[in-house]
Amino acid sequence: MSDTFWKIRASVTRLDRANSAMWNRLRARRAKAKNVLTKFDHFPEPRTIGTFEVGHQLTQGQFYFAGDQIEASTKSIWSINAPTPNFTAEMHGFLWLDDLAAVGDAKSRHIAQAWTMDWITRYDSGKGAGWTPAMTGSRVLRICAHARFLFMDLDKPHALNVLRSLSRQLNYLGNSWKQEPVGRLRLEALAGLVFAGVSFEGRKKSLKAANKAIGNECARHISENGGIPTRNPEELMEIFTLLTWVYRTLEDAGTEPDKRLVEALERIAPTLRGLRLGDGNLTRFHGGGRGREGQLDQVLSDSRVRKSRIGELAIGYDRLTAARITLLMDCASPPTLPISHHAHASTLAFEMSSGRHPMVVNCGAGQKFSAAWERKCRATASHNTVAIGKISSSQIAPEGIVSQILGELLLDTPKNVTRSRKADQQGSWLVATHDGYEKEFGLVHQRRLYLSPDGREFRGQDSLTATSGGHKKQYKRAIASAPSLGVAYTTHFHMHPDVKTKLSDDNKSVALQLPNKEVWMFCHEGGLLALENSIFLDQWRHKPRATKQIVVTSRVLDYSDCITWIFKRVKDSET
Repeated sequence: MSDTFWKIRASVTRLDRANSAMWNRLRARRAKAKNVLTKFDHFPEPRTIGTFEVGHQLTQGQFYFAGDQIEASTKSIWSINAPTPNFTAEMHGFLWLDDLAAVGDAKSRHIAQAWTMDWITRYDSGKGAGWTPAMTGSRVLRICAHARFLFMDLDKPHALNVLRSLSRQLNYLGNSWKQEPVGRLRLEALAGLVFAGVSFEGRKKSLKAANKAIGNECARHISENGGIPTRNPEELMEIFTLLTWVYRTLEDAGTEPDKRLVEALERIAPTLRGLRLGDGNLTRFHGGGRGREGQLDQVLSDSRVRKSRIGELAIGYDRLTAARITLLMDCASPPTLPISHHAHASTLAFEMSSGRHPMVVNCGAGQKFSAAWERKCRATASHNTVAIGKISSSQIAPEGIVSQILGELLLDTPKNVTRSRKADQQGSWLVATHDGYEKEFGLVHQRRLYLSPDGREFRGQDSLTATSGGHKKQYKRAIASAPSLGVAYTTHFHMHPDVKTKLSDDNKSVALQLPNKEVWMFCHEGGLLALENSIFLDQWRHKPRATKQIVVTSRVLDYSDCITWIFKRVKDSET
């Protein structure tokens, strides 16, 4: 399409975004403090998870949100400039209240009260960036959940100001929650209405409506296998966490949760159990991180859902386990338009842990670090799979006008992803293919994996093949300028930063030592082996961590080539 078309689309998109923000502020300003609340009639249990260390840092003027940290001498959180939209969302969503409540002393309480009153002074009239349904829902939920902490020793005029502000915010929420897109943000808005509904008398009608609306959203957004369209494991956990809070809060207040909410929890819980590595944290795919330490175990316990699935795909991820080894591989196409803003070109990539130690890991989710890091980490080469040169198996929208309009979407993803598996006394086998390189190179990637019953050997074979006449013609076109060189490709294996690596003197193998002194050996056949620099992005650290990656490079000649490789444990742990 012409540049003129995209420029017009860009203008329309920017106008839509501006209009959305304008309408949110207008609704906020029109929201009246109807039926002003005068006191809490019920205090819901504070189910949100805060961190003592983060709360202590907040009391010292260190503000850490969405992967960014700012140190400031100001006494008010509202005097700092948020560096990113996610930082803003966490600030105005009052996530800091979780952490200050986790500290729970007089100093942290006085800070929480001061920041709340300052927010009311600055923004309660509808000003500022905090007036979206999701942020408002999060804010209301946390004020209600931590009401005992927040209102303790608060003088009556200030307490009435908070209640008056809550009345305005609830009026806004009731009229605007549908403005959020289907998914986590809409559920966050509705969760605020539920927490307020059980906290105050006279809101039974609103509570009933919110309970039903959450049921509708669960039926609409959560698939039969307990998944979500983005295939982001951490996002699924955040939704599960939110729904569990709502479920337990309704139950404690003597209100029966909507049946569809309960059914959604029963579908999601076994899926999340299937997405855990040996350290208890989530596998990291499609923009998702591992989550807060201990969050997954805590919320699974709180949900009281004990179901598990064995041998089934968990929203497109297959799982191999033996003894202390856990492995998860992406065996489905990535999310497509229009929900692929943070999706990765990770088809047939895997992560692996030995015991509680992550071993082979993807580079991670970069959106909390910078746009450049996110783009880099979404590429196939940042995952443990095969990449052809700098080409990814799914194409990310090019930087420029298109990405400004559509966002950094995946525009060309594998159309056909297959998977089969079997297990017996001899071990577990998994075979998967994808056609992400077919369009440009005529090649299909097949990955064959084997895990021994004792977990001491993990073998793989990666092949690229032009399987049909049409594929062979496309392959010839792709190499027409240099047919003798064929198509160069690389299999990547990114190590966790805690794994020590050493390349052998003959460049034929790599020794891997885990923190518990367990030692593995990586060997291969076909291609050239190298040990190169890599990075590991952890959302709970401020900077990327340096690490290493094993790379095996080869070339497709005469329509086909393959690399075989093995991870073999040669020394057991000392603990």
